[in-house]
Amino acid sequence: MVLMPKPKVKKKVRKPFRLPERKGPYKSRTVDKSTSFWKTLAGQEPNNAEMTLFGIMNYLGLEYRYTGNARFILMGRCPDFVHLHNRKIIELYGERWHRPEEEQERIDLFARSDYQVLVVWAKELSPRNRKNLYARLIEFESRNEISR
Repeated sequence: MVLMPKPKVKKKVRKPFRLPERKGPYKSRTVDKSTSFWKTLAGQEPNNAEMTLFGIMNYLGLEYRYTGNARFILMGRCPDFVHLHNRKIIELYGERWHRPEEEQERIDLFARSDYQVLVVWAKELSPRNRKNLYARLIEFESRNEISR
């Protein structure tokens, strides 16, 4: 019996993640998080709660994009959902990870950049609370933009 050598299998080499070069007046702007944090976040997919909220927003016809994977960074923070045309942000907070005091801090932070913010808590995603959540999302969507 003649033994044939095993074929060598090439492993797929992943290219390292690189942030795009900044141009113009924002070239020197730095973010206080380490680059490894942003690299890790860039490969992240939405969790179950974020997928549920995204499905609800699609059902209601709201045009939001998931940006929780560092696709959009504003003032050193990464909001969960950003409206495609208006300056609106929806943040999803889990009771395990966030405190109620953080809600107003985040609203004030993004308001400095003229963004309106709606904070949705994970407990609002339960089927019992869906009607209230639908009403909150529709009311938030119908608000006028911030006047400067």
